[in-house]
Amino acid sequence: MDENCGRLKYIELENYKSYKGKQVIGKSNLMDAISFVLGENTRHLRVRRLNDLIHGSVVGKPVAKSASVTAVYEMPDGEEKRFSRVIHGNTSEYRINGVSVRVDEYAAALEQIHIFMKVKNFLVFQGAVESIAMKNARERCQMFEEISKSAELKEEYDLSKMEMQKLEENATFNLNKKKGIVAERKEAKIEIDEAERYKKLQNELVSIRVLLIGLSLLEICFLVV
Repeated sequence: MDENCGRLKYIELENYKSYKGKQVIGKSNLMDAISFVLGENTRHLRVRRLNDLIHGSVVGKPVAKSASVTAVYEMPDGEEKRFSRVIHGNTSEYRINGVSVRVDEYAAALEQIHIFMKVKNFLVFQGAVESIAMKNARERCQMFEEISKSAELKEEYDLSKMEMQKLEENATFNLNKKKGIVAERKEAKIEIDEAERYKKLQNELVSIRVLLIGLSLLEICFLVV
């Protein structure tokens, strides 16, 4: 087992369904009890009312006014954390290490050990696989985002994506601007080269003209002589 992970050590039941009195039992065939203590809705526990989960209530002979299920979870450091759900009439109370807590606090504590009440990633109910298969791509994506907690980072992801798009737009603008500058410089260099070539040709033309004038004068001198 991964030393960074905890484990479900055992389950305690008191007057829960077919278990009369307090029972400390292993994990086999305890789907209902585990589902209940992890916050499952009544309709998935095969009863009409919450108090039907009290031993004997279904036949009209409840043995007590309350029932409870406690999951004892061993943390990676060896510390035990007790998650309890207690039935009182048609209401249930959530407790952590014997202290009553709100359902959202209970859910948050379970999420710390990677159990998500809303997503139900801890047990696979009958028909659940078919239900997942029937979901569309967006619904499945949302479910996996909730399990992986990536949904919590969606806003940050969207902001980062917008920022990245802005940076890409700026980079494209700057690249096009740079290309424009390079093109302008290239064009300017061509113009400078042409101007220098023109100036050089002009100088050569002047030199030729001077030479021609010199030759003409020399020819006149010979004729005079």
